[in-house]
Amino acid sequence: MYKIGELSKLCKLPVKTLRYYDSEGLLVPDMIDEFTGYRYYSAAKLMDCNRIIALKELGFSLEEIKRHLTAASANDVMTLIDAKREELNNSLEHILSQIRRLEVVRKSITEGEGKMFDVIIRDTDTIHVAFVRKVFDTKEEAYMEAECMKKSLPKHIIGQRILIINYETEFKENEFDLAACVEITGRLPEGCTFEERQILILEKAATLVCDRKELDEAYMAITKQLEEMPAQIVGAFYELYHEDGTVELKVPICILSRTDDRHNDDGEITEFENDPEAVGAWEFVDLVPSREQFSIYNRKYGDYENIWLKKLYFLPEGKDYWIVRGWTRNYICTRINYPAHTYKHHYTIEKNNGEMYMFIEMKNYQHESRGGKPLIYVYRKVDGREYTKFDLRIRDKVDYPFVMDEAVLGKWKSCDYGCDMKEFDPENRYWKGELFFKTVEFAADGKAVAVYGERSVELEWTKGIILDKRAEIAEAYSICDINGKEYMFIEWKNGDYQFAGRTPDYYVFERIK
Repeated sequence: MYKIGELSKLCKLPVKTLRYYDSEGLLVPDMIDEFTGYRYYSAAKLMDCNRIIALKELGFSLEEIKRHLTAASANDVMTLIDAKREELNNSLEHILSQIRRLEVVRKSITEGEGKMFDVIIRDTDTIHVAFVRKVFDTKEEAYMEAECMKKSLPKHIIGQRILIINYETEFKENEFDLAACVEITGRLPEGCTFEERQILILEKAATLVCDRKELDEAYMAITKQLEEMPAQIVGAFYELYHEDGTVELKVPICILSRTDDRHNDDGEITEFENDPEAVGAWEFVDLVPSREQFSIYNRKYGDYENIWLKKLYFLPEGKDYWIVRGWTRNYICTRINYPAHTYKHHYTIEKNNGEMYMFIEMKNYQHESRGGKPLIYVYRKVDGREYTKFDLRIRDKVDYPFVMDEAVLGKWKSCDYGCDMKEFDPENRYWKGELFFKTVEFAADGKAVAVYGERSVELEWTKGIILDKRAEIAEAYSICDINGKEYMFIEWKNGDYQFAGRTPDYYVFERIK
């Protein structure tokens, strides 16, 4: 048995610490002399003492260490370890975010980008306002509107700030979708033409303080810092004007991880509940970070050609087509990319100006894997027709006679994707990931076998064309010589072509036998 002082020397912990551990029930002595009060510890207590020290070095609190020491099973211990690992990972991500923000600030100083703006992250903010939203020719016009509102309201309910909410998502020079607001401390009088609102800046908000004349520069600075942090902007910009000309620029954000956290995808929809309002055809209208930014009078998204689901169909009974893996009330499921990812997206339907609009919280791998938020895709209902998958597909002419092409006979293996003959460079492949279309083998009888992923498919061919008669698709091929080696380019008419009408990309193949 060791006295407390002897144990202190052995485990290199102060006597005061050992007494504290005793009082907390963490390292209780085996015996206490009733006459002297000396604490005595067995040699086995050294093991407990070392475990406490080791767990403290791993970041466990004393309360967590106590639960660890009294854990009833290995599973209980694993639960504690997993919880601590997640906590430390979150702390690490926060520290890395701080380091990245320091680098952004340092870069802005060394590159001489003018004034250095300090961006800080704050929790939810709320402000009670009189509110008017419309399209203003200039932002200054919105500020003047707010000034007029302020003059027209009773003085005893007017707060100190003017608020301009900027719902735009891209740079514009005029016709801004803005809300002019005046802070109020009480209820608006009856008959007032302004709307009364409680403005809640959701999520965490990036905040920057500047002078009013520096506002344009501040927008650029906060956007750049958020991109490099990295963070996702998930709502409108809020400009809070103080009476001395100081402006607080706020925008709700979601901090992103720099690395992909490859978590499990959503499962596919297994039970169907009908939603008659959803059935039919919908056309893409807009894409915005948040629901509040959409306006039927002022569309935000300008890159229409890069929208995959320009037309969206809800087939009866939740049936699937192309990348849409089915739907049920309030949810639509998609499966996209290779390797594929499956997500369930929540939707709501609203009537606006006599038309039906659908708002889909569209997840994607780029955001989901880094802890981001869904984007809001907005669709307008075209009709309520009960379409079938057959109605939606493009079908090619496939009844061509067989014409021999000896140059194509044999087996070919894919080596690139996404480029045509002019763009293909054998030394610098365009596609960096795994190729879905693996091989294709041509026989002299006009038959062919293609391997897609793990699946083998029998096809037919004639000179210049590969024919999938089951899917009614005809894909052109051509062979060329590049630096003394034969390469085959095959049109890839997947669902993007069949259901969205997109121009086919090309797979590139090299002969293997």
